[in-house]
Amino acid sequence: MSAEPLIARSFTPRFSHEIPRHWLPGDVVISSILNAYTVLVPANEAFYVRTLKACMPRMKDAALREVAVNFIHQEAQHGVAHKRYWLSLDEQGYHFRAFEKRVEMLTFRVIERTLPLPLRMSLVSCVEHINACFAHEFLSQDLLADAHPQMRALMEWHFAEEIEHKRVTFDVLYNVAPSYLVRVIGFVLTVPLFYMLISLGAGYFLFQDGLLWKRATWRQLWRHLGPGHHMAVRTLRHLGRYLHPSFDPDLLDDRKLARTVIARYADASPPLLVPTPRAQRAAALPRGFAA
Repeated sequence: MSAEPLIARSFTPRFSHEIPRHWLPGDVVISSILNAYTVLVPANEAFYVRTLKACMPRMKDAALREVAVNFIHQEAQHGVAHKRYWLSLDEQGYHFRAFEKRVEMLTFRVIERTLPLPLRMSLVSCVEHINACFAHEFLSQDLLADAHPQMRALMEWHFAEEIEHKRVTFDVLYNVAPSYLVRVIGFVLTVPLFYMLISLGAGYFLFQDGLLWKRATWRQLWRHLGPGHHMAVRTLRHLGRYLHPSFDPDLLDDRKLARTVIARYADASPPLLVPTPRAQRAAALPRGFAA
């Protein structure tokens, strides 16, 4: 378990009316992929929160329970901030809310009604590994350097915290269901679903822009997956590591990268990130006490 405490932070900016549809200039594909990601975030985060809360009585490690509570508060802040950006998507003329509702009803609600808790926790662990992979690649390659400042801040803050808490759900899974088979089944269920939903969402945004079947769009996708950002082969490597029986989230040491991003936005004037009131109260208490 990481010795670094998790701090729930609020994302303070209110999104302006000037955010363009393609907020990463020259790359409609990444803009659309991350728009799809932001539409899926609130339901994802709510699923994580419900699953970890259900696991709490099974956690024998008090320190892990405390970290899991802080993880829950971080994820709740992600959902709040991304949902605020939905208003900008509305203003840009996109239709996405029916898509989001269908995904939430047909995936997360069905999963919760049909899968036992250890498998649900395995899904959460796997998708959090995918989130950490996204985070590592977007931050280490500085793919959002030219993005609209508010969108860059939103995505980089979220990605930095995905790295910061990347081992929490894996530790919870190991604590409540220490079975390699459960981890593998969760992987098999999660990976196709995650990339199918991201692809459908991104394609839907591009379709609304009239760009889905443009040759330039597919060239951008090829560049992102292949010779430009090498995202396809890098993603396969990240996923392969998760399947190794001795996998540990901290084998990829990128926490310094996350700390640098968080400091950039927390130290801005005015700060773009501030600890939530609960996190401030917890910081004032002796270690081991809950706020």
